[in-house]
Amino acid sequence: MRKIIYLLTFTLAIVNISCASLFSPPNGVCTCTCAACINCTGKHHVALTAEQIARQDSLNAVKKLRAAELDSLLNMDYSLVHYEVSGPEPYKWDPNEVITTPQDVLMEMFKTGTPTTGGDTEYILKGINSNYKINDVYFYFNTTDGIPEPLRLVVHFYADDQINFSKLLFNLDGFKYEYVPTNIKRTNDDIFYSERFDNAMNEQSRDIVAGLAHCDYAEVLLVSEHGVSHRIYFSDKQLKHFKETYELYRLMGGKL
Repeated sequence: MRKIIYLLTFTLAIVNISCASLFSPPNGVCTCTCAACINCTGKHHVALTAEQIARQDSLNAVKKLRAAELDSLLNMDYSLVHYEVSGPEPYKWDPNEVITTPQDVLMEMFKTGTPTTGGDTEYILKGINSNYKINDVYFYFNTTDGIPEPLRLVVHFYADDQINFSKLLFNLDGFKYEYVPTNIKRTNDDIFYSERFDNAMNEQSRDIVAGLAHCDYAEVLLVSEHGVSHRIYFSDKQLKHFKETYELYRLMGGKL
């Protein structure tokens, strides 16, 4: 009887102390699910080398990092966000614009004379040839008692081919403007045709004036009634003329 008790005691001891080693994989990490192994804090029944411990710590650190990244991704706000993107806007007449060019400097660039369209004094740049046989597009203005009348836009087209244009399409730095002139004069001189107008600008066309005075690139299409339109590309000199006339006009109190 005593031998039987010794045998049972020895068997239980083996089960409770070393059963984990019977089921441990070669790397020494215990995977046994018995009560003794579950309560074991080390889970190792074979001593690990320093290299194995370092590798295990590295793997644990990677797992924690990936878990943190996953948690961050899961908690991000994926709702759509509407962004306002602003860009260049079409040119507009600014009634409060401040002109910094000195008026006396601009005045030296102009010639004055007797106007043919009203007022008592005409202001036109010295660099402009107002002969209608010279193809050009330009501004000028008249004054009455020193006060500017509406700024005027002139278009002269002279060539051996007739256009019969009825409207103008401006492209000012990529912004489109349309202008329908009035009182277009059409004459012919032997084999040449002249089409021209001299119009006072107003509140409806003042944005075109501001655009011509401020843009870096400009072109205009003389739209034909018969399908043969003509495109004019403005030179830097022409754009400079628009700007200088506009600035003197505003400095002298001109309004549209």
